[in-house]
Amino acid sequence: MKKKAEGRTKALVGLSSSYIFEELSKHAPGDAIIAVDVGNNTYSFGRYFECRRQSILMSGYLGSIGFSLPAAIGAWTATQENDPRFSDRKVISVSGDGGLGQYLADVTTAVKYGMNITHVLLHNKELGKISKEQRAGNWEVWQTSLHNPNFADYVKSCGGLGVRVTKKSELRGALKKCLKYKGFSMVEIMSDPDLI
Repeated sequence: MKKKAEGRTKALVGLSSSYIFEELSKHAPGDAIIAVDVGNNTYSFGRYFECRRQSILMSGYLGSIGFSLPAAIGAWTATQENDPRFSDRKVISVSGDGGLGQYLADVTTAVKYGMNITHVLLHNKELGKISKEQRAGNWEVWQTSLHNPNFADYVKSCGGLGVRVTKKSELRGALKKCLKYKGFSMVEIMSDPDLI
């Protein structure tokens, strides 16, 4: 399948955000705490995630790329110190690859302390929001592409559960597996930067 974008035709690459957040809406526990980063992933989360009783943490967009994982770690820590009924509450972190790259080493802390966090990563190999802003200003897209590792493999090398999703048919199973896991897990979803 191909699409027309900015006067050029390109092949669709990766999953759409609407599908990603439709599935997350179905499978995220109703009492989960969800920390959301900044960027296109945040816009898509706001558009497509159907919130029930979940608590949502956001930074207010104050130059805070990378907010979600440290916020999730803080939320998990706070639930351990309060009422024991909430100590098993699931914490979910949502970001793009640019945001996760800011605090990637925090994965080792989350694994070390057995934090029950699932990170949902939209991996599109670019700072998509910045690219979009540059195109909107009729500027050349400059320095927004990213050179990334396989993040799921990185999480595995740290001792957590990492699952990489490249096709729609893999997403539901990956989300269920990671959300059920007791410890740090990541669903790395190869997503299309234009399908927000």
